[in-house]
Amino acid sequence: MHSWFIKPTFIMKSLVWVISEIILVFVLLSMPGGNFHDPNSLIAMIMSLPLADKVIHMALFGSLALSFFVHYEVSSKHFLKSIRAKAYTLIFCILYGIGMEYYQKYYVPSRSFEVADMLADAIGAILALPFFGIVRKRYFK
Repeated sequence: MHSWFIKPTFIMKSLVWVISEIILVFVLLSMPGGNFHDPNSLIAMIMSLPLADKVIHMALFGSLALSFFVHYEVSSKHFLKSIRAKAYTLIFCILYGIGMEYYQKYYVPSRSFEVADMLADAIGAILALPFFGIVRKRYFK
């Protein structure tokens, strides 16, 4: 492991990244659906691309899971480096995605409950694991 990863400031920064990702996912998935229909908005142009919604869900939850994995890797707690910790993280990300779909259905105007979004969330989180393996080999060994 590179020596600059061991510094306590990097551990704190990685924790801030995790918290920021959780908040970012919540904020973006809390945007009312009406924001996506204004033909002059950048969001509407992006969302009009095929499968853009699913790719965004995968990226959000993949980045969320990756932030946890990096934080675990720089942590001094050995149990956080275990497969079990990563499995719990994937479960958390999947449940968070399901919870956000229910939240959108009942509390966010013009948004709906979509099973396909939940699957995209889960796929994004799961794909973060092999991606983290690549990052880990390059930066943490």
